Amino acid sequence: MKEWKVKKNEFGEEWHELRFSPFYEDDDEVIASFVQDEMDDEAFYYISKELSADDDLLWADSIDDAKQQIEEMLIEHWKDEIEYLEDRLKEFQEKNKRRKSNAS
Repeated sequence: MKEWKVKKNEFGEEWHELRFSPFYEDDDEVIASFVQDEMDDEAFYYISKELSADDDLLWADSIDDAKQQIEEMLIEHWKDEIEYLEDRLKEFQEKNKRRKSNAS
């Protein structure tokens, strides 16, 4: 399940947290969060272990736009990971086939 929640930090800033529980698990985890810049309404700072982001800057027209951009970044990141693993698996299987044909 995927859900956005708003929490206030110790400075009273509203942090928007993307919570995700894969495979219907009870425990959800925060996979990304962001806060809007106090001076510029179109600047947002986000954090995500999944994206290796720590206080990275994101430009968006609104909070909803920032949420959408972060979700799209996560989707692209996971697609890239899948592609990498598929390529790695293919290479591994090809090396196995070559080794077996050389042994014959």
